[in-house]
Amino acid sequence: MAALSTSAFTGKAIVAKVQIRAKASKASVVVKASASDNKSKAVSLLVAGIVALNAAPALALNSIELTDQRVTNKEGLQLIYEARDLNIAESTRQAGASRFAFQKLTTAQTAVRAKESLSRLDQDMVTYVNKAYWTQAANELRRQVGTMRFDINNLVENKGTGKAEAKAFFKSVEKLDFAIRQKDKDAAIAALAVAQTQGDALMKSLA
Repeated sequence: MAALSTSAFTGKAIVAKVQIRAKASKASVVVKASASDNKSKAVSLLVAGIVALNAAPALALNSIELTDQRVTNKEGLQLIYEARDLNIAESTRQAGASRFAFQKLTTAQTAVRAKESLSRLDQDMVTYVNKAYWTQAANELRRQVGTMRFDINNLVENKGTGKAEAKAFFKSVEKLDFAIRQKDKDAAIAALAVAQTQGDALMKSLA
């Protein structure tokens, strides 16, 4: 019985010693981490103070230059933000504001953009059709037709004449598009020539 009691007592003593060692080790780690944090904070404060002292004279000597952007904003710089305004309609026929991408230009600006679209028919489209680059020809034609139809219709409305000529021109453009989709080179070359002649004559009458 005495041997059993001694074994039980020894076991408790071992457990008690392990617990004491664990507490001592944990306490030393906490003290070390706290000292490290304080040292890091002190170094950070010292560096921040040095930077602030060095920057103060420079800020005091440099003057702040103001630029007047009122004219730039008035000419349309801020219009890029209208794309995010869902309350603005896409219709340019109404009295209120419209989205920048569909904004109605002045008559002079409209004529310039329409002439640029027609110049693509005289340059890029001729190359694509002659070389039978059907994908490039179709994409280029449809890129130009969107704004070209819009601009020519506005020019016709402002001028009050040329409605029949514009309708005939767009029919020729549609024939050109059909020939490109059919990959008919002869028909595409012929339709392109007609569209070029009609487009140039139309722009001269609307200018």
